[in-house]
Amino acid sequence: MGGWSVFVPYTGFHLFTVLVCGALVMLVVVAGRRMRTATGELALRRTIAAAGLSMWVIYNAAWNWNGIDLYEGLPLQLCDVGGLLAPLALLTLNRWLRAALYFWAFTLTTQAFIQPTLVAGPADFLFWCFWFAHTIIVGAAVYDLAVLRFRPDWPDLARAYAVSGAYLAVVIPTNLMLGSNYGYVGNPPPHRPIPPFVDLLGPWPQRAVVLVTMAALGFAVVLLPWAMARSVRRRDNTLAEPAASSSHASAT
Repeated sequence: MGGWSVFVPYTGFHLFTVLVCGALVMLVVVAGRRMRTATGELALRRTIAAAGLSMWVIYNAAWNWNGIDLYEGLPLQLCDVGGLLAPLALLTLNRWLRAALYFWAFTLTTQAFIQPTLVAGPADFLFWCFWFAHTIIVGAAVYDLAVLRFRPDWPDLARAYAVSGAYLAVVIPTNLMLGSNYGYVGNPPPHRPIPPFVDLLGPWPQRAVVLVTMAALGFAVVLLPWAMARSVRRRDNTLAEPAASSSHASAT
């Protein structure tokens, strides 16, 4: 435990923080599922979206409060983009946004809960911004599944790959120009720390290639449960059709 000023990962306090974030998500999901009227659910969804957009503005303003930090403060980390994508997906129900939200949230944003890069403790406003911002992204994805009944399919995987490719097309040149590490695919100077897991992937550009490959494979992995469920339903429907036909023939 690092005290109130410093956050230390993989401690009891880390676990407690993650559990609190999970509980908040579940409370919102339960509320959404209990709202039977379309207007009630829509009002809740708009509230979530407004909270997400407000959090995005507050977090970025707090990070750059003492001046724009070109190396870390531009809203170009994947979770910064996800912080905009999540509320917009809930507001518009656009399939491209929902697909990107699902795959980014469950493959990439979840890593912020497992291996957070956070240093500031609860005494620092950025601590609260970090956890609320990431909770809203994952919470929006869970809400989309549990309340709005979004079900990803293979075309959605292609959409997520396309959106991710567009993201990389922006951050890679930006990283090369600024010496930054947005998306953790850059090659920052030695005095700028790299998250331990990313550093284990080897020198740049190898680690960038490995990281992108792992993310692409992760997208496919989080799609598998839904693809398998569809396959089982199709098989069951195929088996049920002859039985139904036989029953009808016997009745006649």
